[in-house]
Amino acid sequence: MQNTIDNFGKLLIFVAHPDDETIACSGLLQRASASLVAFAVDGAPPHYGFEKRFGSLRNYSDARFLEASRALKCIPGCSFRRLTRKDGTWFVDQHLFLELPEAFTSLAQITREFSPDLLVSHALEGGHIDHDACHILATRLAQEFSLRTLEFPLYWKSKHGHDVFQQFRESGESEIVLQLSQQELLVKRQMLAEYQTQHGLTSVFPAETERFRAPIRADGTKPAWSEYPFENRRRPWKADLFFRKIAEFQQSPGLETGLMPRTRIKGLHFPFSSEHR
Repeated sequence: MQNTIDNFGKLLIFVAHPDDETIACSGLLQRASASLVAFAVDGAPPHYGFEKRFGSLRNYSDARFLEASRALKCIPGCSFRRLTRKDGTWFVDQHLFLELPEAFTSLAQITREFSPDLLVSHALEGGHIDHDACHILATRLAQEFSLRTLEFPLYWKSKHGHDVFQQFRESGESEIVLQLSQQELLVKRQMLAEYQTQHGLTSVFPAETERFRAPIRADGTKPAWSEYPFENRRRPWKADLFFRKIAEFQQSPGLETGLMPRTRIKGLHFPFSSEHR
């Protein structure tokens, strides 16, 4: 079903790593009047040998965020922020779930300052441990700010061991399939080209379409599937530790963000022709 929607508001994209926003949301970003991308972690996971290639993990992280800066300059009215601890340091790639309360405080502060109409973040899919941690943080943020929210898929592994890209792991809600125009596709490819450190990874994702849906509600405190491998196969986390940290975060009564709950913004629309499935 084709449907033309307009009156787009301010857009907050909350993602784990530099390049996630371009892979999943470049077309959506191009159709926003104002947008902000919030990155959760430093993009430099330990134990993968990046310090040998780049001299240090800090150098690798700096390279990735320089790429993000160049990529997001392709979109007028778009900027980015990074989550930080109270001491100003970044959260470590693949370790975000260990520091959810402090990460949420930083994310909430960014949200208060930007005052978005729409929040877009990762779906819960068991593909990358930071992606799922972002989903948990975004869910809490949407509740406390009464924000309209959409989620997107990136990747996960099927029961047969095959990687699945940009398809929702669980259906049941209407999907918005955004078909990029030729101009939007050109800009997206320019953005992807800036991520030279990730070229071999970004090239596996289809660029022509982006998928979104309203979040499927789940408590996030137990495995939703028979296996929960996550991305970091070289140093696998035990899923029970992840779920225990999620449960602790969700059971915390208040995070002292100093924020007043926002009223839900009704009648939010999107300025694109969308295909609902």
